[in-house]
Amino acid sequence: MTNACIYLRLSRDDGDNVESNSIINQRSLLREYARNHHIDILEEFVDDGISCLTFNRPDFNRMMAMIDEKIFDTVIVKDLSRFGRDYIETGKYIQRLFPEKGVRFISVNDHYDSLTADSNATHLVLPIKSLINDSYCRDISIKVRSTQKAKRQKGEFIGAFAPYGYQKDKNQRNHLVVDEAIRPIIEKIFTLKLEGYSSNAIANRLNQMGVKTPLQHKKASKERLRGFRGSANKWSAKLINRILTNRVYTGTLEQGKYTKLNYKSQRSIKVQPKDWVRVEDTHEPIVTNSIFEIANNLLLRDIQTGKTKPSLFAGLLFCRDCHSQMVQRKRHYKNTDIIYYICSTHNKGHGCSRHAIYYEDLLEIVSTLINKHLKWKSHLIAAVPSNLKQEHFLEIDFTPLVNDHKKYELLLQSLYVDLDDGIINEAEYQEFQYHYRQKLKRIDKAIIHKKYLAQELYTKLQNKQEWLEQLGTLNGEEELNRLTLVTLVDRVEIGEQQELTLVFHDMKEVDILEQLSQVE
Repeated sequence: MTNACIYLRLSRDDGDNVESNSIINQRSLLREYARNHHIDILEEFVDDGISCLTFNRPDFNRMMAMIDEKIFDTVIVKDLSRFGRDYIETGKYIQRLFPEKGVRFISVNDHYDSLTADSNATHLVLPIKSLINDSYCRDISIKVRSTQKAKRQKGEFIGAFAPYGYQKDKNQRNHLVVDEAIRPIIEKIFTLKLEGYSSNAIANRLNQMGVKTPLQHKKASKERLRGFRGSANKWSAKLINRILTNRVYTGTLEQGKYTKLNYKSQRSIKVQPKDWVRVEDTHEPIVTNSIFEIANNLLLRDIQTGKTKPSLFAGLLFCRDCHSQMVQRKRHYKNTDIIYYICSTHNKGHGCSRHAIYYEDLLEIVSTLINKHLKWKSHLIAAVPSNLKQEHFLEIDFTPLVNDHKKYELLLQSLYVDLDDGIINEAEYQEFQYHYRQKLKRIDKAIIHKKYLAQELYTKLQNKQEWLEQLGTLNGEEELNRLTLVTLVDRVEIGEQQELTLVFHDMKEVDILEQLSQVE
């Protein structure tokens, strides 16, 4: 008597979308074969939607466990590709494991039955068929990867699930649209970061407000979301950071961050950020690029934990000498709390000097310098001739950058001569070469950024009056507020004698405006 089972498998991801490969057709073919050969089928095993390149399949594993218990002695499949397309693993089962366990293997469309097969005739035929199936999988994998790459480069979203804050467009499969129910939450997270709260403080604030986490939102909307694992009931600093650093909220798609080792492996590895596929303006943004950049700058700095409202200058003050952050201190004097800042290195007793400055003095000086900066910028904008054409913005002075580029190119070229003359050794040659190439990359990026900035300025100056009114509104504020401060200023450096240097976000923009204002 034969105790037989049939094994069925289908995976559309591997290109198995031919109708004859459907589970229904496989079942029909195998049961008809069993009837014609007087074989009783005791059970069937089905892996639907499972890749052929792995043998770690739920029903396949169940079948092998029952074979080990001697429940079945015959396995019937439609063809070798249904059993598996991994050349090595397929051969291991058919030529070693099944014979050792006394299992008869039948592949109907391959006209193979291990009970009657001539070992000489099948010695090459089966391995060749397995190799062809393996190659087919490799070709499918190459085609799928190529298609996915093309879609990424066109700015089409190819993820299985939309990121938190977005939904897949019902009318356009690979396009994202804003989830209006979540938009205020994303905006709130970025606003709190700009106000000076730490990621942990933001998470605590959202938990106190009763805001649903991504997983809770997923359950409520009955939609699947990508990449948000962990606690379903509590926001965390890690979750906040993932939102703050995700450029998808600026309307930019960054895809291809992970890749599989090869078509046979399910393991994914990280891809270097420089190799990500980044396409801008693919969908509606929730926050602006400038807010995103400012929030990410603050993310790298030590700021308020959230026990009290963050200071106006949280994360912005630095010692001019040791470049460490300044820390806030309070002194109680005549029933009044006097706030001042000192160097954190000095505060820890690791050297440097106090660089102390009182809050009131700091506020007055910073407010004055910001007003001067805004007035100067407004003057430059007004001085730019209205008749300038777009080509003028692309002809700005790149001389310093170009000269630096030439300098490092010459240094790079002279390295081999120095090595040949014995001035430097091989290790020094490699070190200098790497250093100079990195310098050249940074200069190239600076040139590209300056050209991009010039193009942006051209667009802004088309509405010059509106821009001047915006600056006038900022300059007319009676009291300096946090949002205005972080929007305009990247850092404030404090010297020993209370000398202040403000580093503005728009310094490069002002530099180009100065050049354009002098064009006749």
